[in-house]
Amino acid sequence: MTAPIPGIEAAAAGPARTVIDSSSAKITYTGSWRSTRDAADRGGSVRFQFSAGSASMTFTGTNVAFITRTTTSSGKSTVSIDGKVVATVNAYSARTVHQKTAFSTTTLSSGSHTIKISRTGKKDARSSGTNSIVDAFVVNATTSVAPAPEPAPVPALAPSTGVHRYADCPAATTTVHTADELMAAVDRARPGTVIRMAPGTYRGQIDMHANGTASNPIWVCGSRDAVINVGGIQDNHGIQVKNSSNLVIAGMTVTNSLKGISVISGTNVTIADTRIDHIGYEGIHLRAFTTDSTVVGNTISNTGKRDASFGEGIYIGTSENNWCAQTNCKPDRTDGTRVLSNRISLTGAQPIEVKEGTSDGVIRDNVIDGANAMSDAEEWVKVKGNDWTIDGNRGSNSPLHGFAVNGSVDGWGLRNTFTGNSGAVNAGGFAFFIHEKGRKGSSDTDVSCSNSVTRAGEGLSNIACTR
Repeated sequence: MTAPIPGIEAAAAGPARTVIDSSSAKITYTGSWRSTRDAADRGGSVRFQFSAGSASMTFTGTNVAFITRTTTSSGKSTVSIDGKVVATVNAYSARTVHQKTAFSTTTLSSGSHTIKISRTGKKDARSSGTNSIVDAFVVNATTSVAPAPEPAPVPALAPSTGVHRYADCPAATTTVHTADELMAAVDRARPGTVIRMAPGTYRGQIDMHANGTASNPIWVCGSRDAVINVGGIQDNHGIQVKNSSNLVIAGMTVTNSLKGISVISGTNVTIADTRIDHIGYEGIHLRAFTTDSTVVGNTISNTGKRDASFGEGIYIGTSENNWCAQTNCKPDRTDGTRVLSNRISLTGAQPIEVKEGTSDGVIRDNVIDGANAMSDAEEWVKVKGNDWTIDGNRGSNSPLHGFAVNGSVDGWGLRNTFTGNSGAVNAGGFAFFIHEKGRKGSSDTDVSCSNSVTRAGEGLSNIACTR
């Protein structure tokens, strides 16, 4: 995989959807637009405008979507296609929502078109302002999904995303060759320490406790030839991280353990570009009030080998049934998790599951293959938390549904947003199945019509999609 061109991202297969970021020179701005950064935005930033102005882009294709950030101070903007106003969008929201699809169309004629976003100066009565915000435009969303080969550790995302990757690992301050040496080096680590794992086999569970800083994280890096092998899937974790912050674990292989990598009570912990295979339970698990952490670029397969029902690829939070045992009977607020660009296959349970108690996370650009797997699951992604954004993921082959929200626990499974996801379910369920505890629509789930998940026997969704 090559590094993305700044401002423009393309999906891996065919003519695929293309995302033109707000920073791209392909967008023409009139007026006094300014930039503001937030890692939750596409490309890590947006452009905004408080006075008269517009943003326009010319593209070739039959469909386009406008992506914005909705806020308490946003106003109304018009959307024009080829000089004709086709919609007015209200960007007010009671809470900030990143990467919101405000407008989309799939019915344009083939050829060149221009989309233009213009600030009107008008607003919703509840809004405190009238600004317009441009995050990105999405052109030509694809409906095809091609299984991708397993990648080697991949280059970093664009610097503006603020996501640490294996290719970003700084020069080593120490190099280790055994599990004992690795754990001793982590114990001694201070902000800015970079531990390099030499190629070889590291026997036994690796326990980590380390605290870097936001500007100087602690790094543990190893190539795929640095293999953590516990020796069996009945007991122990490959890597278990506890009470740690600003720690980056990147690149190595974890295999033959009960759990792959677990993060317990962490803050700003990153798991990047690892290879996780042949695991008894789940591949990667973040829980016990772990916050603002990132799971990015990992390749995960063959989970649930001891018990398929515990075999999630990536598992966020703790089941309500275990809150008293694990989190003092309180919801496990493992919040602000980013699950980005992972490749997941051959899982016993859901490739990605986020539990009740979790909030404000992002699941984006993951590639999931459910073929010959998921014996104890019905969907690629199950969301039971609140205020999650699920965007740009690609799936193929599921036992029943593509994506699902489960609101069976009071107060959870609310206000989740699905945009720009694609794939082929090849089964009898829905592309998006929204299970709500109350009446239909009570969960405030937003399934955008920009989603292009096909070959689901029951259709796109059991609730109406939104523009």
